[in-house]
Amino acid sequence: MNKFYLILSLTVMSFFPAHGEDIGSIEEIITTGTIQTDPAMSAWRSGDFETAEIEFKQNAFCALRIERNFISGVEGARDSTIRSDVGTDIDVPSQPSGGLGGAVVAPTSQPVIPKIQLNSSDFRGADNEGTRTCEDRGFQIYMMGMSQLKLGKRDEAKATLLRSTGLRKNLYDAHFRLSLLEYQDNNIKEANKHFKKLRKIGSKCKKCEAKKEITAQIRYLENLLA
Repeated sequence: MNKFYLILSLTVMSFFPAHGEDIGSIEEIITTGTIQTDPAMSAWRSGDFETAEIEFKQNAFCALRIERNFISGVEGARDSTIRSDVGTDIDVPSQPSGGLGGAVVAPTSQPVIPKIQLNSSDFRGADNEGTRTCEDRGFQIYMMGMSQLKLGKRDEAKATLLRSTGLRKNLYDAHFRLSLLEYQDNNIKEANKHFKKLRKIGSKCKKCEAKKEITAQIRYLENLLA
């Protein structure tokens, strides 16, 4: 399945009041993602958001399987290396060392086992199923949340978007929308929390393609939450 990386323009209706007034629609919301030629994105583009929600969810499950297989392979290789490194030291008593007055030399310490820290966007290898995108689970879940927003499933969308930010740290549009949703629920503290995360992403986006869009979102929330 051919894919390419670019800026995806999404026209999404907004129903978030600003300072007690209806702000109408926010047009041309921009999000960075992987453009896919699969049933999920085709359904999204055609406005079939019920199908899009289902298909993006299936994409996420497929991506999860790929992630688990990858991590399992890495952990297996790591464990094999550790066993190889320490195997010669098993059941070998400490021996006096010559020239040290018969002092016992302590065995060497065990190797430090590194932790595996991955972002969902690290997984770019697609599954060879032809019609299923099995990569970047965070983006698939983000698009699932966007589909839920379109369907009016507000609470579900809120939970889904929050989940996506835990899987992919640079989903700035998800934080923007979560801040708006929390504002609408009068959860100003939570709205500010997502605003801070959006600003943090913006501070790291010095020359990235999404700089203009992130800056516009930050300015909008600054006015909204002032």
